[in-house]
Amino acid sequence: MQNIKLKKADKSKQKKNGASRRKLGDLLVETGLLPPEKLTEALNIQRQTGKRLGQILMEMEIISEDEMAFALAMQLKIPFIDLNGYELQSEVVDAIPEEVSRKFICIPIALKENILDVAMADPLDLNMIKDLQFITGYSIQPAISTPSQIVEALQEHYHPEKTIGEVANEFGGEELMEFLPEGQVEEEEEADEPIEVGHDSPFVKMVDLIIKNAIKKGASDVHIEAQENQVRVRNRVDGVLQDSIKLPKWTQPIIISRIKVLGAMDISERRLPQDGRIRVRAKNIAVDLRVSTLPTYYGEKAVIRILNKEATFLSLDDLGFTDSNLDTIKKSIYQPQGMILITGPTGSGKTSTLYACMREVRSDEVNIVTVEDPVEYELAGINQVQIHEKVGLTFPYVLRSILRQDPNVIMIGEVRDVDTAEIALQASLTGHLVLSTLHTNDAPSAVTRLVDIGMPPYLIASSVIGVIAQRLVRTICPECKEEYVPKADQLDRLNLNKDELPFKFYRGAGCSNCNNAGYKGRTVLEEVMVMGRKVRDLVQSGASSDEIRDAAMATGMTTLGISGLKKIELGITTIDEVLKAVQEKEELTTICPHCGKGVSLDFRDCPFCNKPMVPTCTECERIVQADWVVCPFCRHELTAEN
Repeated sequence: MQNIKLKKADKSKQKKNGASRRKLGDLLVETGLLPPEKLTEALNIQRQTGKRLGQILMEMEIISEDEMAFALAMQLKIPFIDLNGYELQSEVVDAIPEEVSRKFICIPIALKENILDVAMADPLDLNMIKDLQFITGYSIQPAISTPSQIVEALQEHYHPEKTIGEVANEFGGEELMEFLPEGQVEEEEEADEPIEVGHDSPFVKMVDLIIKNAIKKGASDVHIEAQENQVRVRNRVDGVLQDSIKLPKWTQPIIISRIKVLGAMDISERRLPQDGRIRVRAKNIAVDLRVSTLPTYYGEKAVIRILNKEATFLSLDDLGFTDSNLDTIKKSIYQPQGMILITGPTGSGKTSTLYACMREVRSDEVNIVTVEDPVEYELAGINQVQIHEKVGLTFPYVLRSILRQDPNVIMIGEVRDVDTAEIALQASLTGHLVLSTLHTNDAPSAVTRLVDIGMPPYLIASSVIGVIAQRLVRTICPECKEEYVPKADQLDRLNLNKDELPFKFYRGAGCSNCNNAGYKGRTVLEEVMVMGRKVRDLVQSGASSDEIRDAAMATGMTTLGISGLKKIELGITTIDEVLKAVQEKEELTTICPHCGKGVSLDFRDCPFCNKPMVPTCTECERIVQADWVVCPFCRHELTAEN
């Protein structure tokens, strides 16, 4: 009898709650969000499918997510939470594991004593609320928000990187770029026609954004790297990689496929590296892209080399050479014959210097022919040949043919083998100016490298008229330039005393102009060796690179280290940049404390003022430290002059 009374009480309570809760459809009609005829249509679909009314109305696109959530909040008499701009506390969000939050489409928003407020997309799911109570150990107080806002909030909390929507939205109001795969070269007359873009996919916009963002920042390369849980995009700006954006892991194959399609590569081949080339054209942008893909452990990686035609063709005056070295280089490239070598590691600006030299000598009276692999930049008025080894178009083969083309200047992209070196040296002896590159650390080593390749010393001595070794260092941003005192370990590498600095040192503090890097742009450190009579004699006799270096310095060559110190003294770059670029001991220099001139680290006496560079004992001539009062080797008392 008592059980029957309890059941009747429960039924009366349910009826009372049902009477107090208004029907969702009626509520939407009363608020003007839903026309009555659309409600009838939706109810008919509900009877046939069994779906919830709210889901049907959103599928019919009659009401939006926000409107539905707000209406449910009114119906259930629970708070509606707008998560846009809502400040979430990290320890509160972590109360529910990420996978659980994503499964139930919910996110904790507040914790008061033992009550956890949770914004959820479906507060009617009682089983979900029970599970959350069991997992967290808290009492759950439901609130309502839209599914998209909840997912976006979870993404921002657990993976604080740009989402697909944000990436696509950054393109709002900007024209998309037109991509032309290699071989699809259009007529110049068509360049002024309006560009029609037929793809509105966010992934098309995303690739556009990645490339355009890199061009705007002046990047030379774009790295799209597959990581374990994400896709990392980095730009190489001024020789240093910088993080650009991070994307969800599932976007990686789609982005790589899009890039492969643009580069006319095989999208089905993911096991082997591939290369491609793309021409990009927009309203104010015209660049060439070299694309390379590489299969890695977590998926394919793509590197895009940006060859910006508008920003690449610098003159020799713009590269940063000192006035004396600039005059020497210009005199050399105007010689009627001979070979000029430009040396340095990858990324040291050798190609830019080569093109600047060709721009300097280019005229209607000069026939310039280049042999390149690949042709990186198109230069008007110059005949450029692309190497194609698969069909037998190699460096030696092309060079033999070029000699029958009546050239005045021959540019060879790189001396790689004995055949190329021999033809280049012979051509420089028969009335041609030859420009080329080598991978060596300094200028004197270029001679020994040619000997190692197999060239006889007498041929090198007769052919080579000059060698330019160079590095690139970042320049201090002029907007945030400030004076500072370098660290002791940096000064020790240059044998400088912190209390007796020869000049002021500067660095960039970081600002919006340089993207908080402290550097803006790059300049060159150079070492120009002219093949004078003394140097030629040493080369022909088979001397070592050290002997050649000493002779070149005696005839006026300034080393890379001295060039770097001069740039530091002028406030152009920093010690960090010079020490990164100049690593060999013989290339490093110091400042003479007596006359202030730059000299090599291994000099014991300054060649300019004949005073000791390193403190020594006058009795035993061993090296001592400046603060010693007695020599530990011979017990001779040291004076201030030591």
